[in-house]
Amino acid sequence: MGYTRCDFVVIPVVNASLNWAAIVGILLFLAALPGAVTAGFQIAFLLGRRKDTSGGVVLATVWRFLMLFARLLLLPLIGGILFFQGWRLDPILQFGVFLLAAGYLSELIMSMVYEYGSWQKRKKEPQGLS
Repeated sequence: MGYTRCDFVVIPVVNASLNWAAIVGILLFLAALPGAVTAGFQIAFLLGRRKDTSGGVVLATVWRFLMLFARLLLLPLIGGILFFQGWRLDPILQFGVFLLAAGYLSELIMSMVYEYGSWQKRKKEPQGLS
């Protein structure tokens, strides 16, 4: 029992609107690349600059790899979900997601500024003191 001939064309519809959740999705998607670049530089610094393999350095490197994974893959995924499916949320929940993401993005930006400042300070130090 199937159709032998199809007289219509099925066009997939994407229902996305500009609301709080869509704005948060766009911001999370855009924040993923600078965050991932920062985590990548941190990993390069930890692996290239440190000669010891103590537990603290290994744990810090593993943590930076997890941050790189989260910033590179999970932030765009969450942003895409919020952009395309955020219209289903009620306005109070959309505003709650907006506040949550605003707090996360402010912490991400402050972390990137702090890491850039500490990188500039390390760059000015002599090379023999590591």
